[in-house]
Amino acid sequence: MKTNTRLVGEFFLIVIGVLVALMVETALESRKDDSLGDEYIARIKDDITADRVAIENRIDFFSDVQSFSNDVLVWLQTEPPVDRDLLLASFYSAEVWPFITIVSTYDDLLSTGNIRLLEDIDLRMGLSSYHNKANASRKGWNPSEDYREIIRGVIPTDIQAQLRRNCPTTDNMDEEPTGFPPCTLSGVDYDELSRLFRPLQSDVQFQRTLTYRHSEVGVMIYLLTQQAVYADGLLVQIEKQ
Repeated sequence: MKTNTRLVGEFFLIVIGVLVALMVETALESRKDDSLGDEYIARIKDDITADRVAIENRIDFFSDVQSFSNDVLVWLQTEPPVDRDLLLASFYSAEVWPFITIVSTYDDLLSTGNIRLLEDIDLRMGLSSYHNKANASRKGWNPSEDYREIIRGVIPTDIQAQLRRNCPTTDNMDEEPTGFPPCTLSGVDYDELSRLFRPLQSDVQFQRTLTYRHSEVGVMIYLLTQQAVYADGLLVQIEKQ
């Protein structure tokens, strides 16, 4: 009888030991998940904050580009000689600066299944909406190259080389533009340049191409502004965590 009681007691001790071990392991795993979840949230915040700065920079950039294209459209209607300002406006109205959201953390969350660590369903949905919006807008962030090809086919190569040498451009897509005019130009024959530009004033297709690009840039600014709204909303959600 005593032996049976002792065996039962030992069995319960073993069971209790296993349960305690499981509880400790569960607590440690939970703490590890909480820590990893906090790390992900911090990374997401850094990504969205960086996106937000990039979006604002692109909005400012393309607002300038749109202003330059408007100057060229006005020139087409008024037909004054080509001067330095118009040369720069025609060149810079073709500039681009691609924007791509930072997706590394979000892709990591999805690929590893760690999206489960974000317990706030609203935050998960906010992240999904933010990146879905970016994917849907991506094509609109890349205007057609038609105008760029035309205008760079008119501006002499030596002047283009001087522009790239002395003025900020976005020909290197990996580098942030350093701004727009003023910049130093020398030895430009504006009479000759006026002669080269003059056919554009009677080229209906050129005006349509530039008008379309002007409109495209306006759409880009709108889409970027909407993406900024999504980013701000997401940052508010993150602050609540």
